[in-house]
Amino acid sequence: MTDKIDEFIDNLENDKSNLVSKLRVLASGLSDAPKEDIKWNALCLFKGNRAFVGIMPYKKYVSVIFDQGAKLSDPNGILEGRGKQMRHIKIYQERDIHDKEVARFIKESYLLD
Repeated sequence: MTDKIDEFIDNLENDKSNLVSKLRVLASGLSDAPKEDIKWNALCLFKGNRAFVGIMPYKKYVSVIFDQGAKLSDPNGILEGRGKQMRHIKIYQERDIHDKEVARFIKESYLLD
């Protein structure tokens, strides 16, 4: 699976490749050996059968997607999306990973049942 994921990341533009790689390392370090796969043109990290986070590159940003994002604590209004469950965070530059509290959201998403 790693070859497929490495190829996915390597085929991205440099700025997106860098962001996806950093987000991948962050998400992997905050969870207990998650399974990784490419689904829906996104790098998805799984806890069991649930993709607790997806990292999806777009032309101008990388979206960090939470399958149960509506359940996450968001007192600062960082999460975007108004659907029934999913929420996302747009990452335009490396600084956004810290400024938008991505690590906290990933950890909280991982801990959801």
